[in-house]
Amino acid sequence: SALRLGDEEDELIQSGRHSLEPAERTGSKRIFLFSKRALANNAPEPPNCILDPAPGPLPMPTQSDMPPPPPSPSDVVETPLRNALELYVRQLMLDVAKGRVYADGADLRLAACRKCLSEMVAIAHALRAAVSNLSDHRAGAVRQRTQFNSDFLDAASFYMNLLQKFELRIGDGYVDDTNAFRGGNESLRSVPLHPSLVAAARSSGRIMETLLDSVPLDREKAWANKCQIAHERLSASAEDLEAAFGLAVGTSSGWSEEAQEDLAAEDTIKMLISEVEDVGNRIRILQSEKNDLLASNQTEATRIVSTAVKNESKEGRTESAFSSLEEMAKSSSSMLMTMESDDNILSQLSQRVADAKTAAMKRMKSRLRHISVAQSEIAQLTSSVSVLQHALTQLKTDIGHLEHVVELPSSYQAFLAEIQRRRAYCNAFKSIFDAAVERLNLMRADEIKLREAFLRGPGKHLMPAFYEIFVPTLATSPAVFAPQLPDILEFRSLPNVGPQSTQYNSSSTESDSTLMTSQVKEMETNVDAKDQSVLVSADENSGNYDVMMQTMSQGDVVPRRKDDKAERATLKYENVVLRQKLQQAGVKVSPYIDSDTATICPDENDSMDQRYKEQESKISSLEAELERTRKDLEAARVASAQEEEANLQPTRDKETTQQVSDKISHTSFEVGDIGLFMPTGRGRGGKRIYLAFHSSCPHRYLSPDCIDGSPDFVLGRIVYQEEFVAGALNTTRNPFGLHVGTKFWVLTVEVVKKG
Repeated sequence: SALRLGDEEDELIQSGRHSLEPAERTGSKRIFLFSKRALANNAPEPPNCILDPAPGPLPMPTQSDMPPPPPSPSDVVETPLRNALELYVRQLMLDVAKGRVYADGADLRLAACRKCLSEMVAIAHALRAAVSNLSDHRAGAVRQRTQFNSDFLDAASFYMNLLQKFELRIGDGYVDDTNAFRGGNESLRSVPLHPSLVAAARSSGRIMETLLDSVPLDREKAWANKCQIAHERLSASAEDLEAAFGLAVGTSSGWSEEAQEDLAAEDTIKMLISEVEDVGNRIRILQSEKNDLLASNQTEATRIVSTAVKNESKEGRTESAFSSLEEMAKSSSSMLMTMESDDNILSQLSQRVADAKTAAMKRMKSRLRHISVAQSEIAQLTSSVSVLQHALTQLKTDIGHLEHVVELPSSYQAFLAEIQRRRAYCNAFKSIFDAAVERLNLMRADEIKLREAFLRGPGKHLMPAFYEIFVPTLATSPAVFAPQLPDILEFRSLPNVGPQSTQYNSSSTESDSTLMTSQVKEMETNVDAKDQSVLVSADENSGNYDVMMQTMSQGDVVPRRKDDKAERATLKYENVVLRQKLQQAGVKVSPYIDSDTATICPDENDSMDQRYKEQESKISSLEAELERTRKDLEAARVASAQEEEANLQPTRDKETTQQVSDKISHTSFEVGDIGLFMPTGRGRGGKRIYLAFHSSCPHRYLSPDCIDGSPDFVLGRIVYQEEFVAGALNTTRNPFGLHVGTKFWVLTVEVVKKG
């Protein structure tokens, strides 16, 4: 397993405990500070680690270092026997001093090793944190680079297609004598302008005969050249960026080798920790026990000497004392030899720990230097990606201006239809206004006749009070209504384009047919709701004008001429709007009958019957054309329904395939599969951990960025998956608490359902 983090490991190294006290469970995080100066190229190498006490033999006391014996009392007589016994005691005291040196040395060596190992653990933690930070930098840079590459490829494809169409538009093409618009690859030079537009241009001092003449060609070419240069520069910068990414970010194999080296260094630290806690602690205990035995021997020797001095006259007692002291001396000498051997083992262990720390410090400097350089390069690349992203956004905006030239032919067709519709509106508006004024004038004339009849009849018998008091206006004429129609300046500025000079060819490509069908369908579904404010209902207007005509013709045999003109103008406006809708949908309509070119201007001296017949003929022709237009629309609807039915079966097959693919995957997980994720607990930050429902396919976790809140389950389609190797527990490289070295996958999904 990886090195443990937090206070638990420090306490384990220092005291050998295997669990934390409740007060120590703080849950705090470590913060590592790295010195730039120490990571510079000219920084000195870390010094060699030397432990105290230094490895090697410990300094031992001698007889001269021992304190002198206390002076003998005045009544005690020094004898050769007494002096010999004192020599044994002094030798045992020296052995006790040496034993104390070995015991204290073991404590100091073990404490130094533990402190050195704790510093090595801190070095390993710092290196792990630096590697994790570098991994975050790499992942962020790769994501940003991937997004940029996707946007750049889309923009490049769009630009190349648009530039090709632009070159075709401004190039030399065939002259379209048939006035038939032939699709998206036609040159602007082959689309002639309407004669009224040509005349308007000449009246302003310019010569324009085709669509190309309306384009500021030099400026558009210069703009296209500028976009071309910008695109080439951006492409070169993108290639340089890709090469720089390969050098700075590296490959996954290089990352794996570095991770293996870091794990090997951590294993070395764990092995030394285990050896120090096992061998070093055992030697320290043995040294302490042996030192206690030496002290006990010295105490016993003092007692024996005291007894022998008191019984000096007894010869057998004296020989026994010498024999016991000799055995104690030999035993102490033997224990000192074993203590010296154990101290040598502990000295070698401390030397290995010191050498390991020296190597770890040097490796730490090299790795941190490499990580620092890599992070700086990645930061520069990320900044370069941001600059290129802004440049790509600006290039998209600049390229969009070329689209005006590409879409000019279709916009020109819509322009002609719009001008016709507006002219029809102005004519209808003026005709309806004139008819309404005439109707009011006729009503006033009838009212005057009726008032005169009343005043000449029953009114002449009324008393003056009726005229002066009751109804002062009884003998007055009706008010004169003479409104003035505002001058429609727009109508004067609209060119008379007449029938559209170009029509869409009915033999379009398959894609154009599909587009036409969808547009017709959309027009059919929206004609009753969305376009009520635009399309004029023939039934409604016809009914209203019938009422108007009946009202105005009461007592009159011949209908009003201006009412007929208003109705014709309204029908013409409706016809133009319907034609515009059909042409936008790509439907070929029958030739247009322009009533303006066939208008019969009756002479005031002609009979009213002749006028009525001529007007009826024109109304009938308009109604017949409207009926044909409606039939064309109905035929388009039928064709749209048939084509939609023909295309319905592939769509159903696709939906069936999609439903099959929407089954929940549990034995394997690929991009596009559907996965069911269930909560398994809470991870870092208190957020729920979601694991994919699986069969023999473990360790597929849901990315925390895919969901908000804590749903009971998440059903989603996999759009991206990334493989990782679990690092140390409680770190960002092991967010799900797995064993070190375990492979796991983080899945990014498009949420289909959650509950």
